[in-house]
Amino acid sequence: MKKALIIIASLMLIAGLVLLLFEPVSTSVNNYTANKIADEFDEIVREANKPVKKSKSGSNSENNSDYSYSSSSSQQITRPTKEQLDKLLKASKKYNEGIFSNQGTVNTSDYTSSAINLKKYGIYNNTYGYISVPAIGMRLPIYLGVNESALSYGAAHLCNTSLPIKGKNVNCVLASHSGFRGRVLFDNIKNLSVGNTVSVRNYWGTINYKVIKKHTVKPNNTNDIYIRPSRQLLTLVTCVSAGGDKFNRCIVVCEKT
Repeated sequence: MKKALIIIASLMLIAGLVLLLFEPVSTSVNNYTANKIADEFDEIVREANKPVKKSKSGSNSENNSDYSYSSSSSQQITRPTKEQLDKLLKASKKYNEGIFSNQGTVNTSDYTSSAINLKKYGIYNNTYGYISVPAIGMRLPIYLGVNESALSYGAAHLCNTSLPIKGKNVNCVLASHSGFRGRVLFDNIKNLSVGNTVSVRNYWGTINYKVIKKHTVKPNNTNDIYIRPSRQLLTLVTCVSAGGDKFNRCIVVCEKT
């Protein structure tokens, strides 16, 4: 009987330790994964912009679009060619122009779709770039379309809002979870202050923003997603508790410096 009690107590102690360590260990693993994806993204961009060697026959000695491997996030990563990225930039500009021209008439409630089908441009993990916020130690991949996977592992771009590229008449809206056990996503954007730097790295460079406003709104308040003429904005959105089982939205508005 005494031996059985010792075994039960030992098992309870082990279970307690597992529960105690789960959150910090899980958070560390997920932070490492997010940073690894960002590092891989930088490598993909560097490779895409390297001069392509020609064989004696005049053909390319390697086909970057056929090169793929599994990343630390278990997603397939490919290396698109510079030509594919040039076409993607052109398509992204066209998309942003259409969003601005049709603002108020598009179905802004459909955030779940991908703004652009990245597979057409040799990108199969739906990653458009990553966001960095040094003040809160945040570095997350940007995925197109709002779905549970994107919200749980990175920053999800809301379809029918601008893509994060340079240009006026832009308001890119990114959302992610807060309070997700074992993962720190947009939890700390509520701690940002006016003047803090927020950077977005896409396939063509880095865009630096400054926080210009932070506030909390009701879930049905969508004023902050609209484009302000001649301005280049980035808007971050996450849920914050409103008491009980109700939630409001924490909004952080940033503007290109």
